[in-house]
This record gives sequence, structure tokens and C-alpha cells, in this order.
Amino acid sequence: MSTSVVESSSPPPAVKSVIRPPSVAADAFFAEFASTLPRSEAASLVVTHLLPGQMNFLPALGKVAEVRAVLPKPKSADRRTQDLMSETYRLDPVDRGRFADPEWLAPYLQDRADGRPMVLADIGGYFAPALAEVCQTLPGLIRGVVEDTENGLRRYLALPELPCPVYSVARSPLKEPEDRLVGEAIVFSVETLLRRLGEVMPGRNATVLGFGKIGAGIAAALHARHVRVTVYDRDPIRQAQAVATGYGRAALHDSLAHAELVFSATGNRAIGMEELAWLRDGAYLAGATSADDEFDLAGLASPRSGFTREDVVPGIARYTRDGRSFSLLGSGNAVNFLHTSAIGPAIHVIKAEIIAATALLVTLPHEPGMYEVPHQTRTEIAAAWLDAFQPTAAPAPSRAAATEGAVL
Repeated sequence: MSTSVVESSSPPPAVKSVIRPPSVAADAFFAEFASTLPRSEAASLVVTHLLPGQMNFLPALGKVAEVRAVLPKPKSADRRTQDLMSETYRLDPVDRGRFADPEWLAPYLQDRADGRPMVLADIGGYFAPALAEVCQTLPGLIRGVVEDTENGLRRYLALPELPCPVYSVARSPLKEPEDRLVGEAIVFSVETLLRRLGEVMPGRNATVLGFGKIGAGIAAALHARHVRVTVYDRDPIRQAQAVATGYGRAALHDSLAHAELVFSATGNRAIGMEELAWLRDGAYLAGATSADDEFDLAGLASPRSGFTREDVVPGIARYTRDGRSFSLLGSGNAVNFLHTSAIGPAIHVIKAEIIAATALLVTLPHEPGMYEVPHQTRTEIAAAWLDAFQPTAAPAPSRAAATEGAVL
């Protein structure tokens, strides 16, 4: 008897799918990534959004520096996710006023870290105001800070000098997909709110204030929904980028006066009480960051403002004065968090960079200053993320290969 390969004239084999469900892929990605990093005796305290689909990074971070407290940002804490995380981690409230007080913050950090060196993972510069005095009070215990956002990075850069090393991932190329998707999430949330009122986006005029990464994402998402977009940015370079991309340009007063939808994505309090008078009657106003970063509207609550407030539907408050009105969405906070700001697996790649920065802080000596994760490390993170979430599909074995060596 002889052996032979069975030849087949059937069509080429189908591609075998190796895509895993997102949560399974995320867990596997972080477990594999953490296995490549050194362990330490250090502790970490983590300011974070507490949102579904975004918390898979915490176990991996804990293997590098034990997570001693999770500090949910107050405007972006999903109740169900919060309950789930509380089963594993200590959840502490975060408050800018208290965190700016070194006499409160230093004992708090010392207690949570239990005397061990610690890394502070930050979103929004919460630790910046008191950092210098805390580092003096706890010499050698603050190994460094890892900051996630542009607004937070600005707060650390504004310090007279940095008392410890600070890693920023805010301007990392790995964060760019997240920022664009945040823009999409913001537009999705505004569209969802409009539909509750029986209104739609196509055909409207919109103004985007700020053409940074998130502002550019907002503009692109609006354009995809057939909205006419005008961009206003005080930086001539960014304004030129917006015009070259195809968006309209107008002075701030005119851009507000003609817009039915206004998206503020500057992080620099672009709209205050004076600018409210420039808004088109009936306009909708939405923010892309925290209300205290995006707007200066504390005066709205004062009877002297002359505004009356009506809660139209959850998430939309209409303010009226002298027969004219505008609607503030999400109380002025980042409107995407009304709908959990789902952005998919892109969030995990930047969380991995945060973990990598933490590992560098706890294993290598650093002088005080501003740092970024090395390019090679970012490349390795990106490659691992691709393998986890977009693996190269492998062809299923053909019938011929499967029967090779069979006895005929």
C-alpha cells in the first residue's frame, strides 16, 4: 500500500477567525503585557474614569505597583462599574479642594501606601497643586506621577518646578486614536439628547471651539453626520489645519452667533457669562472636558444673572433670559460621560502605556522633571495590542493538508 496526498479542486479554504470577544482580548492583552514587566514593592493610587469596558488595566497595574486606592473621577463614575470595582479595590472620593491641601493630602497618601514608595496615576492634574509640599513632607516616598490628559499636563507644566518625575502620556501617538474616538462619543451623546426632543443633526450649523485632537474628532464626527462645521481656534496653526481640512472659519462672536450646536473643546474656559449673550437663540452648548476646565458659568446660578432654568429632559437644562434661550448639555461637563463614553479597545493601548510608565518609575532612578515613555516601548505596546485585538487571521487547514499521509 502506498501513501499519497489527496488533491482537492474545491475553492480556497476559508479564513479561520481568531478574533476574541473584547473583554477576553483585553484581559489577555494586559495579562501578557504585565508578564513582561518587573514586579515591585511599590504602591499606586489611581485617579480614573470608572466606566464599563475600561477597567481591565487595573490588575496588570497592580502587578507592577499594588493598587492601594482607586479614585473615581466624580463626573465619570458608572454606578454598576463602581459597585463591581468596590469588590476588589478600595474606592476613595476625589475632590480638587482637598487634594490641593498638602496638610490633608500627605497623611492620606502615607496611610494608603502604608509606608511604601508610591506612584500617583492622575487624570486631570489633581495632585499638581500640593505636589511640591507633599514631596517635602514625604521625602523619597513619591516615586513619581503619571498624567493621562492634556489639561492635567498643563497643570504640571505650570508648576514653578517639578518636585518629582512626571510621565505624561497626553501627547503620546498611542493616545491619538482615543482622542478621536472621544470626539465621536461626544457627538453621539449630543445626538442622543437631541433625539429625545425629536430633533436630528443633519443640516444644522455647528461650531467647534478648539481644534486639538478631541476638537478635530468632534468636527469629523459632525461632518460625517452632514452637519455644517465652523471651527474657531486662537492658535493660527490649528486654525489653518481646520481650514485646510475643509471646515469653515469665523471670528468667535460670529461663530457663536450662527451655530445651532456649540462644542467647546479648549480646556481653557472658552465660554463665560459674557459669551452667552453671543449664542444664537435656541443653541445647544456642549463641553468636551470637565465643566470647571471648559466653562466659566458659575454666575448662571445667581439670581443676578437674570436667567431662569428649566430641566427639559435628563441631561438638558434650558436657560432663558429676555425671551432668548440656550440649552446646556450635561451640566457643562464632558457630555460623552452621560452615555459611558464607550470608545472600544483603543482605550487599552494608552492604559498599557500608563502601566509602562509606572514600571519605569518604580524600577529606574529618575531626576525630577517631565518624561515620556520611550518610542521603542510604545512600539512594543502597539504590536502587542495589534496581536490581541486585530490578529493576523490564519487560514484553516485545507482538506488536502488534513488528510496528508492517509493510507489509501
